[in-house]
Amino acid sequence: MFPFSLSSKFIGRIRRNAAAIAAAVVVGAGAVGGPALTPARADTSSPPATPGYWLVASDGGIFSFGSARFLGSTGNIHLNQPITGMAPTPTGNGYWLVASDGGIFAFGDAGFFGSTGSIKLNKPITGMSTSASGKGYRMVASDGGVFSFGDAAFFGSTGGQTLAKPISSMAPTPSGTGYWMVASDGGVFPFGDAVGFGGAPTVPSTHGPRAIAAMVPSPSGAGYWEASTTGEVLPFGDAANLGGAANLSRPIVGMAAVPRPGAGTGPAGGAVTPTPPGPAATTTTTQAPYRGAAGTFSSVASPSWGSLPDPATGRSQIVHATLEVGDRLFVAGEFTNIEDPATSPATPASPATPYLAVLDVASGAPVANSPFSDPTLQPDGVVNALAVSPDGQTLYVGGKFMKAGGGTSPRLAALDVDTGRIVGAFAPPAPNAEVHALVVNHGHLFAGGAFTTLGTEAHGLVAEFDAASGAVLPFQSPALAAGTYSGHGGTPDPASPLPPTVHDLAVTADGSYVLAGGDFLHFGTTEATDPNGKKDGGLVALDGTTGALTPWQPVGGRPTFSLFTGLDGTTIFAAKGGGGGVGTAFVPGSPTPLWTNNVDGDATGIVATATTAYLVGHFNHAGIKPTDPCLVFTPTHNVNCPNGTHNNHLVAFDAKTGFLDTTFTAQADTNKGPDDASMGAHHLYVGGDFNGVADSVTGACTNHAIVYCKSYRAQPGLAVYPGSS
Repeated sequence: MFPFSLSSKFIGRIRRNAAAIAAAVVVGAGAVGGPALTPARADTSSPPATPGYWLVASDGGIFSFGSARFLGSTGNIHLNQPITGMAPTPTGNGYWLVASDGGIFAFGDAGFFGSTGSIKLNKPITGMSTSASGKGYRMVASDGGVFSFGDAAFFGSTGGQTLAKPISSMAPTPSGTGYWMVASDGGVFPFGDAVGFGGAPTVPSTHGPRAIAAMVPSPSGAGYWEASTTGEVLPFGDAANLGGAANLSRPIVGMAAVPRPGAGTGPAGGAVTPTPPGPAATTTTTQAPYRGAAGTFSSVASPSWGSLPDPATGRSQIVHATLEVGDRLFVAGEFTNIEDPATSPATPASPATPYLAVLDVASGAPVANSPFSDPTLQPDGVVNALAVSPDGQTLYVGGKFMKAGGGTSPRLAALDVDTGRIVGAFAPPAPNAEVHALVVNHGHLFAGGAFTTLGTEAHGLVAEFDAASGAVLPFQSPALAAGTYSGHGGTPDPASPLPPTVHDLAVTADGSYVLAGGDFLHFGTTEATDPNGKKDGGLVALDGTTGALTPWQPVGGRPTFSLFTGLDGTTIFAAKGGGGGVGTAFVPGSPTPLWTNNVDGDATGIVATATTAYLVGHFNHAGIKPTDPCLVFTPTHNVNCPNGTHNNHLVAFDAKTGFLDTTFTAQADTNKGPDDASMGAHHLYVGGDFNGVADSVTGACTNHAIVYCKSYRAQPGLAVYPGSS
């Protein structure tokens, strides 16, 4: 949702009235060349009437928010140098990306007017601005040298000056007859009709050391904003104080604004779209996931509140889902309240927060006076799934409830993040059974679960909605046949009376593939074409537009409980059950998985940073091969692993190779343990029915049939692991 959650999940929750600002975020060195192919689903419709903004990653992946439309990216080509900036066309129906070597990439109605991509530069390009007509643009280098193309006029430069700090960005005046440059210390250099209104050096920093990365003019040109690498946004002149970004996982490097309606006619030429030079090295994305700044997470859980004990099982009431939105953590599940395990006895929240609670990310305690604690707004049943809109303002919830946010919206609802109230404009037809999975992509909301109808219309297990209105989109999932995986071992049962269920969804960033995982045997297949679901049971790939099975299909044959789209927007990570469990990574369309690892119990949750994949579930041992001695069961159902290392319910692997990461030693208790995992800007969140956690294996808790471990410290139902690198 990149979100990111990059997304508002990646940059923290940006205030709604700040949606006219766009930022370019570094997420890793890419490599550049020339203009890129425009991917499918790019939107070139009429100019935006409401605010919006884009984020661009250094690999050229585009993240669209509000009215900002996805028009293409460099995500499908190999780059020689990283992207360092972007600029919109006057119509808002196109944009340019510029790389540090001056290579230009034009999309939508943006024309290609030249580049410095073949010129040896003294200093790297750090930003760009467009002409008033959209028939030209300028680039600025870190020494303040300006390179003009098309009809973009030259009004001066700092190329002959000795600068205290390098130039980091530039911005045009609304008239098109001037521009500003800004240095990394916030010093402003106006040219043409641009007027200086102050700079960052005059404003004390509240965010530590400050480095200005970008600037954007106010609509009138009588002011501007400066943005620092930490997300601090400083207004000058008549620029309004709209707030900034928080909880960044990568530094800000540029800004761009979506033009007002009617602000230009655009260039006559279109984007140059040559054949890409080789296989895709990065991917396009339009929704920034909230994927952590950390490459790895600590094995030591931070103190936090958790769920109440369940007297019937001796375990904690289960947490099914967690979602970080800015400085808040939303926690969902079957719990009737939360408690502080650090007190003796544990202190419950008052008022109670059944099924959906909100914690402060920094402290792990309930957010004081949160509207979600209002009994009149709380859901009246279990919440299984959470997702957030790219602007961080709408929380989507799915589950078994009938009411939420003070209104009726059976099993699927949209809630205002700030008020906790139901968003009335979102009015989907009611699913007839529970919802288990939610994913936001390209302004659409995908839902998965056990439902077979939406309102009165047949719609099985997966559906696509307009994320604003809740209207059902033409996506139609394939036919569903009887049969599920059942029992502890995930035995295929074609005659099972239980309803097949989709437990999780993952959508590639370009929206072309929707992966659906669950306990179904036949989703688009039959017992005759795929006996016992051996080939496609439990996991299928659907076309992101039509909902039909795609020609390529992933490796199935096991129930799938969790799916996660990697930071590159294409790699899918899956957690599976069955006879033992599996963690695996694959790229849709590829003939074989990247890696597949085995554990000795169901794998129920998985997430991945750029370097490390984290798998959670009901297991106690992990092995690279199914024949690993630590995965061979004895007749008593214990594992014969005298010299092996226990991985009680949590384990980490190298995200690229699948090699076991032995530095991550976190443990959890109970015989089931974790149910779900998610990532925030700086934390790994694990939810389940465990009572306690440990930093490493302890002698009292190495048996496969763990119920609870008195040697573990109390951490019921929720564990929060901070980033360690």
